[in-house]
Amino acid sequence: MVFKLKYVGLLFIGIVVLPIYANSFVDKVVGVDGISIGGGPESNSEADMQSYRLSVLWDWHQDWLKSSNWLLSGYFDLSFFYWENELNHQDGLSSTSRGSTAGISFSPVFRIKPKKPFGDWFSPYFEVGIGVSYVDHDEIVAKGNSPVDLGTNFQLEDRVGVGLLFGQQQTVEFGYRYLHYSNGGVNGDNDGIDFQQLHLTVWF
Repeated sequence: MVFKLKYVGLLFIGIVVLPIYANSFVDKVVGVDGISIGGGPESNSEADMQSYRLSVLWDWHQDWLKSSNWLLSGYFDLSFFYWENELNHQDGLSSTSRGSTAGISFSPVFRIKPKKPFGDWFSPYFEVGIGVSYVDHDEIVAKGNSPVDLGTNFQLEDRVGVGLLFGQQQTVEFGYRYLHYSNGGVNGDNDGIDFQQLHLTVWF
């Protein structure tokens, strides 16, 4: 699915705004190691959702591959997100559900990357994570007569992502992630929903 121009604009604003305000934010929130913003479309339902996400991050400062050329570590991700539904309540749309949804999530994320940046400038990475989330509405308006039914307000949040870290200190990151939400089968209604996101992160 093609990312809309507003996501490019969101990331551009982040490139300018995050570095300016990040340090003062960290001074007030002790222990935070990074801030991230991102967004992107859902990819597997009839809800036509767009997602926006703000995250605060805590690096584990671990290295589980000390004898290799790779670094296996990770971080905790506390995120606040908003899913905007671009459908209106019109004829032919499910009418018993809500359009847009807000939520919060917490996830440990494992990441592997080279120990030394290429050319002392950038490093690719790959990451996976499984966390928990809470959404304020578990039914989302969709095309047709049936909404996207998540079954419960509490959802599992699975992710896989790739990206690049830039700079000698690897403090700026641009990446892509795929997010899947479902209730893990604890409820008979478990449509699930997936999102593709681009994100920009600044590490301190």
